[in-house]
Amino acid sequence: MNAKHYFELVGGLPVVSLQQLTGGRPFVVLSPHPDDESLGAGGLIALARREQQQVSVVTVTDGSGSHPHSLSYPRERLIATRKAELADALRILGVAFEWAHHLGLRDTAAPTGGPAFDRAVASVSDVVEATGAAALFVTWDGDPHCDHKAASLLTLGVRRRHPSLRLWAYPVWGWHLPADEDVAEQQPRGYRIDISSVSATKRAAIAAHVSQMTDLIADDPEGFRFNEDMLTPFLGPFEYFLEMSA
Repeated sequence: MNAKHYFELVGGLPVVSLQQLTGGRPFVVLSPHPDDESLGAGGLIALARREQQQVSVVTVTDGSGSHPHSLSYPRERLIATRKAELADALRILGVAFEWAHHLGLRDTAAPTGGPAFDRAVASVSDVVEATGAAALFVTWDGDPHCDHKAASLLTLGVRRRHPSLRLWAYPVWGWHLPADEDVAEQQPRGYRIDISSVSATKRAAIAAHVSQMTDLIADDPEGFRFNEDMLTPFLGPFEYFLEMSA
């Protein structure tokens, strides 16, 4: 099935409530980079926090790969900037400081196996256990970014330790795949939720990632920056969550 058809089907997934999706129980959002949590699941997080539902956010990488050649923002300053932006975004979404966790892995180098991968699985598992999380949300494994794919594998590793944990995937870069690219053999299964009541909150959280949304860092010709077209899939009235299989 090509990407165009697949995401047309995603756009028509059944609408359910927050309660139906999460059961009102604590959950964890796994974000490959600082900003993925706001883009793909910011509405979900804001809705849950409005209902006083516990949400923990685990960021996998340090975000240092977005502007690799900037002289004004060398690696350590960029890491600190993106971590501060994330803190602002989570505050806007209502996530308590102590519910934010950072694995600190290098951007574009999140592991998919070996000791570093095992340590990451153990760290996320600790968050699941400490919070009593019933579900884990992570970027879609079809997203064309190595860290997103690694995060998806990490999630599967966590569920091997917690077999009852429900796994949901939220697309980020999948929305921008070429229309004719093959992405799946089966139709997507999952749900969408109406986030229109918290859309302003989500937009503010996205905007808090200033280094990714503006020309704050202007001295790297290869630096990353979202534009209006890239943001369009994340600014609508719904968010989309796909069932993950083992």
